Amino acid sequence: MLTRSQYPGLGRSSVRSLPYFIIRASSTTTESSSSSPENSETSGPADTPPTTTTTPNNGTKKPYIPRDNLPVSPIEDPKKYVKYSKAHPKAPKPLKNAPLPELEKRLTLNPYAHMLVQPVRLEVEYYRRVPRAWLIRFKHLVHPETRETWVVPHGLRQTDSDRNRVKRGYWVMGNMNMLREFNKKGWKKIAADIMNEKPVFPEGVAESVRDLMRKRVFDEVFDVQQRSGDKCFVEGGEIEEVAGSGFVEIGCVLDWELEEGTAGVIVDTGEVDVNSGVVERKEILVRIHGRLCPVHHMRVMLGEEVAGKIRELWGLGEGVTKVGLVRREGTLKLEIWLMKLRAYMGIW
Repeated sequence: MLTRSQYPGLGRSSVRSLPYFIIRASSTTTESSSSSPENSETSGPADTPPTTTTTPNNGTKKPYIPRDNLPVSPIEDPKKYVKYSKAHPKAPKPLKNAPLPELEKRLTLNPYAHMLVQPVRLEVEYYRRVPRAWLIRFKHLVHPETRETWVVPHGLRQTDSDRNRVKRGYWVMGNMNMLREFNKKGWKKIAADIMNEKPVFPEGVAESVRDLMRKRVFDEVFDVQQRSGDKCFVEGGEIEEVAGSGFVEIGCVLDWELEEGTAGVIVDTGEVDVNSGVVERKEILVRIHGRLCPVHHMRVMLGEEVAGKIRELWGLGEGVTKVGLVRREGTLKLEIWLMKLRAYMGIW
């Protein structure tokens, strides 16, 4: 206890300069000693209300009493939100064989999605950035006998990844007409990093790329036949027969009706013929169970030889002109290469 009688040197200014807790202790002790026991029993509570966990110190305000009928915040509701801890750790990553949600499952079986998510590459002629599914890669290869440097397409065969590559490749737009118009300046861009050498450019590169893509489609058909057999397609003479009962999803329709070289019926302009007055038949898309499916004309795209080999491989009869390819994981590559060949030949 600090008072002026015991410390006469302490003035008013000196008392004010003391810490607050010392002044508070001296004033409280003085009041308690001057009051009698009788007055202490009848005196009211102290100036500072007690502080407990149930009754917090809010000064003169009333203590907060939570209500039971108020809604609980989703963050505080354990049924909706549980904070990560040792008792509640994060859920492990799904296994490879875990079932996927319906939307993700449909995307994994969608050939359009697979082509769009491929890495973007720079096209060498017009400097356009396009997913590589619509591009064709050319690279430099050394001939094993003559040791000459050739500029050849790459990635069209199943075994192209095992072939020796000399330097980095270049990407060209995957269109047959554009590849035909690829002049000598374009080939010089491809061979720009060859020092002190004259590369050998292939003749008829547009037709050779088309033949390689046709062979790749046949290889994919052969793989599908080895894995699934006749369970990968639904055969018939009309679209209604190909559509089936709806238990399987048809990815695309393969048509053997049109002959090779037929180009007038493929493109649908939607215009009415002046002589007959009939709208031109649409041969590109068909609607199966409310969903549009592409129609690939096999004899036009693959030629008579390759299309005939596919019919023989699948064992299709004479009356079968259309085949519905079932959409599943095993037929996904075949759908992608059919779409790439169709885009390369300009069949829209």
